[in-house]
Amino acid sequence: MHDPRQARRTRLRIWLHRAWGSCAFVLGAGLLVAATVEVGEIPGSLAEERSYLTAEACTPAAALDARADCLRSIRASVRSTVIIDEGKRQQFTVRLAGPSPVPKEVDLYGSGPLLKRLRPGDQVRVTMWRDYATAISRGDVTQESGDTPVSAPEIITAVVLALVSLGLFAMYAGGRAVLRARRLAVEGLPDTLVPLSKGALAAAACAIPAALLGACWGGLLVVVSAWAAMLPGVWWLTRLLQRRARRRTRHRHRSRAVTPEVVDRTA
Repeated sequence: MHDPRQARRTRLRIWLHRAWGSCAFVLGAGLLVAATVEVGEIPGSLAEERSYLTAEACTPAAALDARADCLRSIRASVRSTVIIDEGKRQQFTVRLAGPSPVPKEVDLYGSGPLLKRLRPGDQVRVTMWRDYATAISRGDVTQESGDTPVSAPEIITAVVLALVSLGLFAMYAGGRAVLRARRLAVEGLPDTLVPLSKGALAAAACAIPAALLGACWGGLLVVVSAWAAMLPGVWWLTRLLQRRARRRTRHRHRSRAVTPEVVDRTA
């Protein structure tokens, strides 16, 4: 017999699958568009990195020209310092007061050799390149900062790889939900969808060590090659999780199919 309530529930599930599938597909497309935009940033980032690595200290005449592409030394005053070194919680920051373009804060990689010696009111010199504060110095002691364009192209490349991984999965899952909404409304989501999502997240996460390798040895090719070398492991793990999910599904189906025999003991 036709059950109106069951039909309404099925239509609702079909609508829900189409709704979340459409949202996932659009989200995936947006991630791929963002990846494309980031790719367009790579040439400029490479040019900026090369300009910085070849920059020299400003001559007295060039120091007066704001457009001169050289390393400037600008005097500033220390307002305060922040030194936190507690396991995973680390912060090494000097807060400055100085003329433009000196930033209000400069993050450093550690407390030494200079940061731990600074006190409020101390006069320091900040090395500036464009709007980057690359180092602070006092007397003969200089401490480099992480505020440089070095390794930025490798980081952008890793972001692109992560966005592509997540975008392709979102488009696949969303498109499948829209095209198979009626089937999914009856059978439910496939158990293999969760392993696929974990595989996409793992592929995106692989971009992090790939970026670190690229930053250490330099070059976008190192980032892409390292990421690609990790993908077979991600594929193997995804297939393993899918097989386990299928076995669990078959086991549930067999358990439901087996019904205990009922014996009438009143006869």
